[in-house]
Amino acid sequence: MQASFSAATGFALQLDDHASTAYLHALIQYNPIAIIVLDSQHKFQLCNPAFLDLFKFEAAELETWALDSMIAGPDFLLEATELTHRVLSGKRVHTVTKRRRKDGLIIDVELHGVPLIVDGVVLGVYGLYQDVTERMDVTAVLEQMTTRLDVVREEERRRFARDLHDSLSQDLALLTWNLRRISKLVAGDARMESLLAQTSELADVCVGQIRTSSFLMHPPQLGEADLHTAILWLTEGFERRSGIEIELHLEPMQERLPLALETALYRFIQEGLANVLRHARESSISLTLSFERDLLQLTLANYVASMPAPVSGLSLLHGVGLSSMRERLLEFGGTLRVTSTGRGVELCAQVPLGERILCVS
Repeated sequence: MQASFSAATGFALQLDDHASTAYLHALIQYNPIAIIVLDSQHKFQLCNPAFLDLFKFEAAELETWALDSMIAGPDFLLEATELTHRVLSGKRVHTVTKRRRKDGLIIDVELHGVPLIVDGVVLGVYGLYQDVTERMDVTAVLEQMTTRLDVVREEERRRFARDLHDSLSQDLALLTWNLRRISKLVAGDARMESLLAQTSELADVCVGQIRTSSFLMHPPQLGEADLHTAILWLTEGFERRSGIEIELHLEPMQERLPLALETALYRFIQEGLANVLRHARESSISLTLSFERDLLQLTLANYVASMPAPVSGLSLLHGVGLSSMRERLLEFGGTLRVTSTGRGVELCAQVPLGERILCVS
């Protein structure tokens, strides 16, 4: 009997049973990835030196005890058993989890469970393990740094919002009051009255912009409510302060998203509204939250009555705020798309959800 091995180049190598067994043995024996082979009853058959080195067991010990109880430990035994049942039912498994070495040390591993199926029958299981503890440690440090940065950024937003409200807005209010006093002194001078009226109107606009900007820098927090409620609070406050209408289309959810993801989506809306306030005040806004299977889509579009020149979506994407939002979405495997339309700019965030959330139909 012969076995055939084909390379990507189209080269085919014909091997007899002895040679193919030797090739398979070499592939497992000298592989730097820890590999263990179990039969259909999940009993130990063989493993490579990398597996023994990773978990610090002897081959004789693996023959004596059930693998899951040896390397999973009581804290992860249920999860390991569920993964085993999935592979023995003919399904492949890929996950990052924790396992226990013989000395009791808990390590992070990337696990591939591959069923060995011949003629539709599961004859055994390949388990491939790779130590990713250092990678996970680095990821944890980065997450901590991101959290600290978010705290510092939020504190800076709060301080700046307070300064805007307490100083600049009050100065502008005083300016408006003084302009009204001056208007009494120039009563009867049509040109001066017109100039003062225009200046007073401009000051009122500035006051409104500062109040709206201050609100956007430090709006209601997600900790006080879920994402839907926080969006309602945010948009109502924005409409009241800016005079810009927002048309909402929010699909409901049965369960809350992870707080980190809700925060990323909330900041996306917050920055998008601030962008409209800076670049397109004479506009209306549409905000849509929708779900399609395992994909969340959040779209913020502004419609400008008249656009003197095309707005470059790519140029907006290079802004610090939107770049930050794009990085946040990437943490969840999401994307941010900025599109220039004939009527305005559309920002679209998409995030794959998997089984983390169930949408109400």
